[in-house]
Amino acid sequence: MGEESFAMIEKKISDLVQVVAALKKEKERLAADLARKEGEVKELSRKLSEMTRERGEVKDRVEKILSRLDSIEL
Repeated sequence: MGEESFAMIEKKISDLVQVVAALKKEKERLAADLARKEGEVKELSRKLSEMTRERGEVKDRVEKILSRLDSIEL
């Protein structure tokens, strides 16, 4: 093997090290994004549950009001 071969191997290894470092940074960024999105999903799920509960309460109240109106003879 000549000096050229070693230089080429060194360059390929250097390039691979740079790619691995870039991929690690990307993985960390994606993990942070995922954690943030999971938090958003959890918060939206909580809000949906709350709104569903409130909707049920409003529906019950409206049905009671309509029932009371039906009982009034005009």
